Amino acid sequence: MAEKQAIATASQQGAALIVNNKFIDELSKQLRQKEEYGLSFPADYNPTNALMGAYLQLKETNDKNGKCVLETCSQASIANCLMDMVTKGLNMQKKQCYPIAYGGKLQCQVSYHGWKAMAHRYGVKTIDSECIYDGDVFQYHLENGRKILDKHEQDFTNIDTDKIKGAYCVITLNDGSRYIEVMNINQIKTSWRKGFGYKENSGTHKDFTDMMAKKTVTARACRQIVQQYGDAIVVDSVEKDDEFENVDVVAENVAYDIQQNANSVDFDEAPDPADGHVVDYEPEKEAAETVQTEEEQPAWMQ
Repeated sequence: MAEKQAIATASQQGAALIVNNKFIDELSKQLRQKEEYGLSFPADYNPTNALMGAYLQLKETNDKNGKCVLETCSQASIANCLMDMVTKGLNMQKKQCYPIAYGGKLQCQVSYHGWKAMAHRYGVKTIDSECIYDGDVFQYHLENGRKILDKHEQDFTNIDTDKIKGAYCVITLNDGSRYIEVMNINQIKTSWRKGFGYKENSGTHKDFTDMMAKKTVTARACRQIVQQYGDAIVVDSVEKDDEFENVDVVAENVAYDIQQNANSVDFDEAPDPADGHVVDYEPEKEAAETVQTEEEQPAWMQ
């Protein structure tokens, strides 16, 4: 018994060393202040545990250069990332959101599972989605700006991931009302391109196009529910995410790399002609080398 207690104590001490308790305590203090202005959490959600779990996960998360995000990202952006997660009532360890590192900053990105979790908190009973294939009969009409599904007839032989024309999601609320979101394949692919790790002709989006299309339209539908029925503080946090969608992540990373690597290479002093060395200056050769260097710069983005 004494041995087990000793092991438990050692584990707690180890966790204390891993988690920056002062940092977490400060974030918890900010959360208490937000609660005074109306922020509330689901009954089964523990914000402190979510913060500690996310912090531990960040210790295992690297940026594109293979360095820990806790070392390369600013402390302010790390704090904002964690606060966004908790404000939305999400848990990073449950894959409801994930951290995105770019340009020395950290951003909290809501996942498909996170959007569904938030939507269920605001009166959603069921969430159903389906792909629309070439050859299907799909019809809907508009009433007061809302889409109303008329019919979707699908033959089994139409199912082909290379012939997906679009996808839709039907959300049924607890009061019986319905909300429908429809996206064509061009809209879906545009959304994919804004994400990370998307490859046009390979990878998950190519191998499981139907599943990824349904996830995309579902996330969009749930987002609309959250923005319409969510708490004011949560809605404000979601709307701030729109700013991130317009960020050129590649450009931000390149600019950050240039800033970090500027003047980091030792300058080799040119030979002194007085020592017997002759320096030949060839403007054409220097211009050619400059152009070649600029063409090679995109390698930073790999």
